[in-house]
Amino acid sequence: MSSEGTIVRCPICNETSPQGYLLCPYCGADLTAVYQEKLFPPVTYKETFFRIKRLITQPRMIAQDIADNPDNKASFLFSVAIAFAFSLQIVAYLIHTHSLNWKVYPGVFLLSWILTLLLPILVWLIGSWIIRTITRLLGGKATSKQIRAAVGYAFLPVTAAELLIALLFLIGLPWRTIDTVDIGTIVSQFLEMRNSFMGIFGMIIHFLGFLAAGFYMVLIVKPASNFSWIEAAISVGIPLLVFLILMITYYVGTSTIEVTPPP
Repeated sequence: MSSEGTIVRCPICNETSPQGYLLCPYCGADLTAVYQEKLFPPVTYKETFFRIKRLITQPRMIAQDIADNPDNKASFLFSVAIAFAFSLQIVAYLIHTHSLNWKVYPGVFLLSWILTLLLPILVWLIGSWIIRTITRLLGGKATSKQIRAAVGYAFLPVTAAELLIALLFLIGLPWRTIDTVDIGTIVSQFLEMRNSFMGIFGMIIHFLGFLAAGFYMVLIVKPASNFSWIEAAISVGIPLLVFLILMITYYVGTSTIEVTPPP
């Protein structure tokens, strides 16, 4: 494979490598994957949808393809879908608390969709940076783009989980007529609903989605970083475990809050 005319940055030491070097002259890291990434044609949205389909039917095979030719399109598509699911969940909460007139629900849904879009994007960027840092500490050769692709495609089970939760909330939560209530009552009803069977069941689905995401990340990070299964599991498992602990801490901590509506 010719690498002449291509300037790359080492994924380990972050130094710019001169042309023609397949090993970094500064730290000795293998630059083959970096050159391959630049030589592959850009992935189209059609190919991205095909990859998503094969991620379900042939995960290990397509994981190698994603590692060889990473893209960020899946990250964007899944982020939009997750924000869509979050917006549906918010509307379901509002219906349950009967705090707004039904005529404003479309506007609330659209505004929520735009605002909540930042959340999955931030999780994607920060999670990619943390996993990339850990892979570098373990000597992995994956590029930043490969790690971002791994995290982005791993959003697949999270997206499915959030859409399922939104559907369950819309169907399972009671539909109320409009009523004027204070903020204390809204918060109280929200906590009551979240601690109900439907709320707890949705939280379990939420956690299972993130655990499945960790599985997909390991599948892609392993070939991208030339890791063993244990090394790939460590690089993904540490940040995922911390994230799940923070989520559980938040859920348990807020579930004990008691809000007494004013008389």
